Amino acid sequence: MSRDAVKFGRMSKKQREKVEDEVRMHKQMAEVNGISYSPYGEYSPPNQTVYANGYDAVYATTYANTAAYAAAAPVSYTSVPGQGYAIAQQAAVPAPNGGYPRPNIGASQSDEDLIRSITTAFDSAHSASLRARERGLAQPLDSYGEHRYRIMSRLDAWKKFAHELTRVIQSIIEFAKMVDGFMQLGQEEQIALLKGGVFELATIVLSQQYDPETTSIAVDREILPASLFQSNDQAEMQFIIAMHSCIHEFAQLQLTPTETALLSTWILLDRSSSGQYIVEQLRHCLQQELSSRVGDCTALMQRLCDLMIRLRSLAQEHMRLLSQLGMIYPQANERGTLPDLYKELFTPSA
Repeated sequence: MSRDAVKFGRMSKKQREKVEDEVRMHKQMAEVNGISYSPYGEYSPPNQTVYANGYDAVYATTYANTAAYAAAAPVSYTSVPGQGYAIAQQAAVPAPNGGYPRPNIGASQSDEDLIRSITTAFDSAHSASLRARERGLAQPLDSYGEHRYRIMSRLDAWKKFAHELTRVIQSIIEFAKMVDGFMQLGQEEQIALLKGGVFELATIVLSQQYDPETTSIAVDREILPASLFQSNDQAEMQFIIAMHSCIHEFAQLQLTPTETALLSTWILLDRSSSGQYIVEQLRHCLQQELSSRVGDCTALMQRLCDLMIRLRSLAQEHMRLLSQLGMIYPQANERGTLPDLYKELFTPSA
């Protein structure tokens, strides 16, 4: 008999009944939400098309033999002195008592309150960048501006990319600070979650700044045509094409701000220790929002999962290309060449 079984056997009748009631409650809640209950968190929408726990399981069964880039398994980040400082300065905020409390996240928050709070947080964090095109603040490049981008050196192009991606990441960190399920985690886990999902989150934000009809993106008050993004390096060009494809497909889905906020929070917390309950609640809320807009959303949910799998693979390729850049251009590793936060997040641990 296992120790857990022995421990359970020593519980009083009242304690056992309490545990059994909790299990029964979660099972009933899952069934009401159209989700088949499993202690391991497997997720099935009403028509039984399995998304599994997050989008990792889909990768394991449908994508492992077709990925063009490195395997999309989560990166293992070892503890290195000084590592995580730049992220921690922006993301980790201790509780008043100096600790990082970890209560049962999400269990007491209704779907309506969860949706409202996450949507408000996302809009607050990203409003400036997402409204730039709408407000006419972003303008198309003139011929001189296009020429300036086309003659940009390889290292300068990376610096521009890193700078703009860091700008988006800073907004993502501000968003994470307003998500209760994130702020109730410990500092080390906050850093690990950002490292593990920030590339996917940034791509989602960028897709909201992209116009699939003109194949252009609004960046720093400039509207850049996709044709500007070029590289003489074959691997980098393949990465650019794959990134453009993902951003284009995301933009074509025309997710609402609420749907985008829920998807972002799901990705942020998917591999956290906050518990399966909040992750399932986020998926359920996202499914509800999609269903109210498109009806049967099973295919759309699966498409989102597939896109995230591709992005996770591209996140690994991005890190590999950054490492390669540092070997070709040693000055890229020097302080001040690339933003500290960018290097903190995307430089592989030694």
